[in-house]
Amino acid sequence: MPLFEIKSLSQKFELEDVKEDRRTAKRAEQFRFSDKAVYFPAFPGDQYLPYTALTHVLSKNTAISVKGTCGKQLPMVRLRLSYDGEFYKDLMFEAQKNVDKVLEAIAAARPDVTIVRDITPFGA
Repeated sequence: MPLFEIKSLSQKFELEDVKEDRRTAKRAEQFRFSDKAVYFPAFPGDQYLPYTALTHVLSKNTAISVKGTCGKQLPMVRLRLSYDGEFYKDLMFEAQKNVDKVLEAIAAARPDVTIVRDITPFGA
């Protein structure tokens, strides 16, 4: 039994049986996704974003700096989930294939949501 409840980031949408949905969710790196929501670690306890709250989704190649501004950069893929009309949550992935799994689940659940995939290679 989890110590803390799993909370929705959306103030307008919540899932009925969030514990069961998270239990059946698939893993994509440190995140989980199901047919209804994406789950991510937070403090205290996990949080989730139901697909019903999404208004726009963006996938973009980017990088994070390892040693400050002049150091080595690691290529990453940012998944920006815009929700409730004015908020967004960025999720960072190491591999595009994991982002694609999450995007497929979102597209299946919400075909009306705009999904933008910027696949320009980092540094190009």
